[in-house]
Amino acid sequence: MSILVIGGMGFIGSRIVRSLVELGQDIVVVGRQPTLHRLGELAEKIKVVQGDKTNIDQVFDWISAYKVSKIIDASSELEAESEKVPYSATKTNLIGTLNVFEAARITGIKRVVWASSLAIYGDKKRAGGLPQNEDSLNNPVTVYGTCKYYGEFMAKLYNARWDMDIVSLRPSSIYGPMRASGATGWLTDVVKLPLMGEVVDIPVGPDETTNFCFVDDCADAFVRCCQYKGDRLPHPIYYIGGFKASIRELMEEVKKNIPEAKARYHGKPIYYIDRIDNSRICEDLGFKLRYDLAAGVKEQISRQRVLSKNESNESI
Repeated sequence: MSILVIGGMGFIGSRIVRSLVELGQDIVVVGRQPTLHRLGELAEKIKVVQGDKTNIDQVFDWISAYKVSKIIDASSELEAESEKVPYSATKTNLIGTLNVFEAARITGIKRVVWASSLAIYGDKKRAGGLPQNEDSLNNPVTVYGTCKYYGEFMAKLYNARWDMDIVSLRPSSIYGPMRASGATGWLTDVVKLPLMGEVVDIPVGPDETTNFCFVDDCADAFVRCCQYKGDRLPHPIYYIGGFKASIRELMEEVKKNIPEAKARYHGKPIYYIDRIDNSRICEDLGFKLRYDLAAGVKEQISRQRVLSKNESNESI
């Protein structure tokens, strides 16, 4: 039996795949574009399939062909893309997600772990500076957040009506190397461009704050949910929270390691909530952050140096 990871070639998905392979799991990775650069040597240890979850027949084919017992869906049209092309984003984030739930139901797969988002909460001004948890009222203000809100509603329905174990995970602002898209795609550039001697353009102001979480910690939460030994996880929704920090504090950590790093700020506000109470996932699953801001930035720089060196060698 295998674990199907939809979006397993992406920024977060590839780290999920790495962790599952290290645990000895049989992994099938699906992506719309078979880009293997994030997987590296793992590509030889897994099965890679090109496909699109908006086609439910394909989802059935993956489950049947590879004897799938669990599904992780880490694929989405992210916020920036969702605002630009809301039709295609809605197709992926609503219909595609529902296809995964429905195919799992019909084929008897109980556990599906899928990527919701902290965008479901809406504007952080409503929080009044207080930490928010899974019981807080949500009021999404974007196409992306609204799609995730609907996805969580349908997950609850499938769990209640068909006794499934669909778990909705809400990542915060995830940073690390090789992030190429999304509203916070620039979180890779804050390291990559200074290492190239270039100034990084940051679309938000230096005093804007968000809730940061290093990509490996985020992946660990997905893996813990997938590998949970009980028939049903204790809760159907979990925030994957990190820590509140400003963009200025982020760049200060970058400069400690790359003194010549420079940034231009463009003043756009961040509406995401910046204080998250993630005690639920810590208590239920033993989740614990391994990276604070300093450790995460240092690790990102270390990995980016290796990536940049490899890219340079390939171009010779």
